[in-house]
Amino acid sequence: MRITKSTAIALAVSLFSVGASAKMTEQDVARLGKDLTPMGAIKAGNEDGLIPEWTGSVVGLPPGLAWDGPGTRYPNPWPDEKPLFVITSDNLDQYRDRLSPGQVAMFETYPETFRMPVYPGHREFAYYPKYYEKVRYNAEHSELINDNEGITGFIGGATFPVPATGPEAVWFTRTTGAYEVVDGEYSDIAVFPNGTRSVRRTEFLQESPYASRNNPVTAEYEYPKLGEYAGYIMTYVTQPARDKGLITAVLEPFDYSQTDREVWRYLPGSRRVRRAPTVGFDTPDGPGGLKTVDEVRGFNGSMERFDWELLGRKEIFIPYHNYDLDDPDVDYDDLLTKYHINPDYMRYELKRVWIAEATLKPGERHIYAKRRLYIDEDTGLTAITENYDGRGELWKVALTTNMYEYGGQAYDRRVEMYHDLRAGAYIAERLVNDSAPMLYDVSEVKGPAYFSPSNIRKLGKR
Repeated sequence: MRITKSTAIALAVSLFSVGASAKMTEQDVARLGKDLTPMGAIKAGNEDGLIPEWTGSVVGLPPGLAWDGPGTRYPNPWPDEKPLFVITSDNLDQYRDRLSPGQVAMFETYPETFRMPVYPGHREFAYYPKYYEKVRYNAEHSELINDNEGITGFIGGATFPVPATGPEAVWFTRTTGAYEVVDGEYSDIAVFPNGTRSVRRTEFLQESPYASRNNPVTAEYEYPKLGEYAGYIMTYVTQPARDKGLITAVLEPFDYSQTDREVWRYLPGSRRVRRAPTVGFDTPDGPGGLKTVDEVRGFNGSMERFDWELLGRKEIFIPYHNYDLDDPDVDYDDLLTKYHINPDYMRYELKRVWIAEATLKPGERHIYAKRRLYIDEDTGLTAITENYDGRGELWKVALTTNMYEYGGQAYDRRVEMYHDLRAGAYIAERLVNDSAPMLYDVSEVKGPAYFSPSNIRKLGKR
């Protein structure tokens, strides 16, 4: 089914007003931890009770919940909960005002199979205390510079917790990382409408010096005093066989106007390390090339090709607390159904989200002419992404799940699902059903030299 502009646009209902200041006022900063949560979310619940009041009463492992620690499966804290209701194509109109256009499009495109089980909302988990200290510091000091391409006054943790502009909302979601080291192995799997799959298996390492919980909350640890790069990423492909041994290292800056994203690759066929300057923007990515490099995590990289606008805040059903997706007892044949992940393993909750919309600038080129992000106010994580073609028609819809990580005492994104509505295909990324869960702030910090071309060359010859 073709999704038209008329079916995909309307966000009209219940948008909250937002300010226009470039920096949080002293009055708004003072609200953090009072009527606003330490992350800038509205603390109160909503009128019908589907959004509960935020308590932040649980830091780490909930009392009475058994967990064997890092490297073992994260148990669902509410294993006996049942859905309050299930949204289907038959009752879609009843819930339409609390769905994004992309979600509506999923129902209209896959009416027989797509559904959304909606569970009770939970807002009792809190981040570790120092993380909230960093958020408050950022709220007081952070500013965007160089046409929104860079940031200053940033000390790690989410910045712009109450965004006033579209670019601030984007930087809010891209600075939410709470971990200095994320390490593990996962599968990215593309599922095509004819039933075939394309699998990429990857060893993954990410280091983010600014996210270290050992960093004091002082100006000496502001960007760029810890270095020009915000983070370092390395991937090592183990599957498919034709790509085995491919190593990619990414050095991600904080100011794209001053420092380019650096990408280095070890090519096992030639046994050489080469710089890849074109990895960015709409470069195809993932198995089957069904997504672009800059739509990972909703949006990443330079913002230079788009004008961003903050549309407001709205109540939306979004994926949340998706522990069951990681169950090692769930076989991929059961999980990765045609067109989308098996809804039986999904969990949705009603949340307030910030909505940021990007429009391609005149004279710029990109396969997407418009993009829209739905950013959870409690975590800063992007939950839904919608991408439109040059005719204004909805083309791709991404859903990103999350979980609260007990050991590190913070939320992190989990499985990301990128749906191409025209092709009837999708990618599910960061799947760990066939491996141990990711490790958060457990592995030893290797440091920037580990991600250098010379070290990549050494690693490639192992």
